[in-house]
Amino acid sequence: MSVFRPVAKRHQGYVSIRSLIELTFLRKQKADENAGFLFLATLANMSTFKNKVAVITGAGSGIGRELAYQLAAKGAILALNDWKGDDLADTWSKLPDTSQGIYEAFDVGDKASMEDFANRCKDELGRVDIVVNNAGMSVPQQPVVGSQIADYEQVLRVNLYGVIYGSLAFLPGLRKTAGSLINVSSVFGLMGFPGSAPYNVSKFGVRGFTETLRVEMQHTDLHVACVHPGGIRTNIARNVEIADPKERERFIKFFEKQAHTTAAEAAATIVRGIERRKKRILIGKDAYLIDRITRLLPSSYEKILTRWFNGERFLAKYPS
Repeated sequence: MSVFRPVAKRHQGYVSIRSLIELTFLRKQKADENAGFLFLATLANMSTFKNKVAVITGAGSGIGRELAYQLAAKGAILALNDWKGDDLADTWSKLPDTSQGIYEAFDVGDKASMEDFANRCKDELGRVDIVVNNAGMSVPQQPVVGSQIADYEQVLRVNLYGVIYGSLAFLPGLRKTAGSLINVSSVFGLMGFPGSAPYNVSKFGVRGFTETLRVEMQHTDLHVACVHPGGIRTNIARNVEIADPKERERFIKFFEKQAHTTAAEAAATIVRGIERRKKRILIGKDAYLIDRITRLLPSSYEKILTRWFNGERFLAKYPS
């Protein structure tokens, strides 16, 4: 159904009254239509997650914890993971009393543990509808020249292999339910940043793996999405092991200065992305800006983004 949309006509510097009246009427009509749409959408969304089994890794804090809260509130059955058992138990204890599901503490970088968890979900919960591979970690800033291979191995084990293991372990079940596979990358999977090579490598890897899988699954009913959060207020920086107290405090301050979005806001964006089956989920205004800049200036974005993120301080400390 097409709707006539008049444009206010300007005659010698003034807008015709008739056009303004028509525009006002149409805006009111549009607002009423939107209100009705939002009401119906709300009713639909209430049932989107009802009794659906949602697996969330890294649910002991941050985005993972907030996802657990929000999906539980929508009636989802949860299967939660974190490597810190106490934090995971704390998340579970704060869920609504009506919440159902299981939780288990293990390292997502351990392939056998992930496969065992997938089998447990199948045996105890019967199905899987949503998997959010969210668990992640970082290491102190360091230049590529002189960096430690052990740091790459540690970060890739959790951030990349954890995503790969989680995806492959739950993929058969997700295909049966035409479910959603959500892998969390980062804006550091869109841009290179000085001092963050291990983290960059892991997040670019998540993006590459997820987009490849999405292309391969394009003729199926499986929903595959890659998430690129910007600066999120989580504990990831505080969990980094840095021996020097002053250096640790500087690293935390640097990270938290860039964090403009709350974990709850990030989780809500992911939930909407699942509802709408979006293929690419950007979180935060900074993520949208970085995405635009890196696509418009793929060969020179560092001149803008390094200055924006205060990366010049790092470059001055570690000159090439």
